[in-house]
Amino acid sequence: MSETKVKAPFDEPLSVHRTVRVSVEQFGPIEKGVVDLRPLTIFVGPSNTGKTYLAILIYALHKALRGFPRLPSTERFFFSLEDGPENYYEEINKLSDKLDDRNSSILFSDLPKGIRDWIRYFLQDEESVSEDIRRELVRCFDLDSISELICSYKRNTNASISISVSENESKLWDFHTKFSSSKITSEGEIDDIELIPSSNLEDKRKLQIAINRSQRIFGDSRVNRRSKNRDYPIGDLATTLLQALGEQRVESYYLPAARTGILQSQRVIASSLVARSARAGLEPVPELPTLSGVIVDFLQRLILFDGPILRRSMRERRRRTAEIQALADDLERQTLLGRIRTRRSSPGAYPEFVYQPLDAKQSIRLSRASSMVSELAPVVIFVRGSIGIGDTLIFEEPEAHLHPAAQTKMAVTLARLVRAGVRVLVTTHSDWLLKELGNLMREGELEDHARPSLNQAPAPSSLRPDDVGIWLFRKDDEAKGSTVEQIEFDRIEGIEPSDYETVSEELYNRSAGLQNRFEEVTKQNEPKG
Repeated sequence: MSETKVKAPFDEPLSVHRTVRVSVEQFGPIEKGVVDLRPLTIFVGPSNTGKTYLAILIYALHKALRGFPRLPSTERFFFSLEDGPENYYEEINKLSDKLDDRNSSILFSDLPKGIRDWIRYFLQDEESVSEDIRRELVRCFDLDSISELICSYKRNTNASISISVSENESKLWDFHTKFSSSKITSEGEIDDIELIPSSNLEDKRKLQIAINRSQRIFGDSRVNRRSKNRDYPIGDLATTLLQALGEQRVESYYLPAARTGILQSQRVIASSLVARSARAGLEPVPELPTLSGVIVDFLQRLILFDGPILRRSMRERRRRTAEIQALADDLERQTLLGRIRTRRSSPGAYPEFVYQPLDAKQSIRLSRASSMVSELAPVVIFVRGSIGIGDTLIFEEPEAHLHPAAQTKMAVTLARLVRAGVRVLVTTHSDWLLKELGNLMREGELEDHARPSLNQAPAPSSLRPDDVGIWLFRKDDEAKGSTVEQIEFDRIEGIEPSDYETVSEELYNRSAGLQNRFEEVTKQNEPKG
């Protein structure tokens, strides 16, 4: 891989020091499990132990909660002012006065009461956030009912999902939901968190701009307070204030397993949908089979590549750094040995992705390219056209159809995405991938200790062990389901799941046994005398 320099020094965080802890019980095949999402999160373990279940759950939660922001739900904001808009206006003025004090930080309790009450209502009302989560779970897993996610090993039980969001070891907010075949309940809370530290002058400036705008609007409304048609745009103002306190909206992307087949079928699916839409109303439309939400989202981003859904505002485009863009180029040049290009039969037609080998004048369809090309093409497409800083990429089996040498290069690609500010979660069975990630973590440790004396920039793919979390899924015969436990990084062993070592020993013993038997047989058959 070419060495694209990372501008940020290694002592700056790869991402905000925010911990997102997801806990489940009786969820799908998982009896019980707790996972802390790191800048790089790795799920390992045998098949059918719940790795994909938990990965899809995290994707659904990300969609339902619009990421895991410091303040939950900053977009759908509606509340009533029991004390009247005048009191709200006074509270806004108090907040503005506190912003003028350079030594004061802004706390959750400094927000107007209406905003605080609504956020608590959002976390505690069973028909708000829990309904959003229920809808996304049904969509992403392609379910008729959320009760289908309850662990099938036990009867008459409840499944539970918990999310806890912390920053710098201080809890921001949490949320818990339980569901059975008949009902769903939820609860959550938010502490009096520090929203803006006293030293963060930039975020204070953004909040003050939002307040100034609201004060002007309130001023105009107060002039016409005798009018029967007075309208105080409280909801819009509150949304603006919350957005000034939060982060930019982040996206999540899911690269499912079996990418080759899905990618090659997207052109056929798009053509079929167009043909059926043209005949709508002229003939009965048969009931069509459904797809899971993760597959639908994946296909949609391919079919509408470079279309309205993927076009970002100028502010969002600035989040896409040169490091992320360079990754797509390096993947093509170093691993694919060619380019992934977009071809359209006519303006406005759905795109067809083709592969053009280096120094070749003609492109070929992906159906005629190697399986490695088909597997990596979506990675190139998503990295080049969509993923930005702060986004989350969930990547199932990145090693699929890759030669061991290419698997180690994929490990470097994942590390570079993390270093560029993308949160990455992968499910994998690849020992090669894990060994190379272990090397990158050793490299990060070495640089962390040696850099003060060497005074040199870090490698663009080195990782701190603290920025990587490895979680082992495995069957628990006593629990009648799977359990999840963390694998600690070992500087000597690297990342070595216990069952990998068992398989390796069994293979070695079998090989040694066969060799011993061969020597015995050949010795017995040697001519005597």
